[in-house]
Amino acid sequence: MDHNEAVRECASLFAREAQHAHDTAIEFEALVSVLPNEKSREIAQLQVKASHRQAKEFRDPAEKVKEK
Repeated sequence: MDHNEAVRECASLFAREAQHAHDTAIEFEALVSVLPNEKSREIAQLQVKASHRQAKEFRDPAEKVKEK
């Protein structure tokens, strides 16, 4: 694997992880309204925020790697 292949693979992995975190956030958002109690909804909302943050943290490096 040469340098360019390694860079593309790295960008691909970052993008894949960002998409996974984004998908997880969407699934939790869908669950929030049907959870039975307030504490469960609060925990799910925290997970939504964390998943969105994680998606951003993976997306930013993926974009930087693609720029180089």
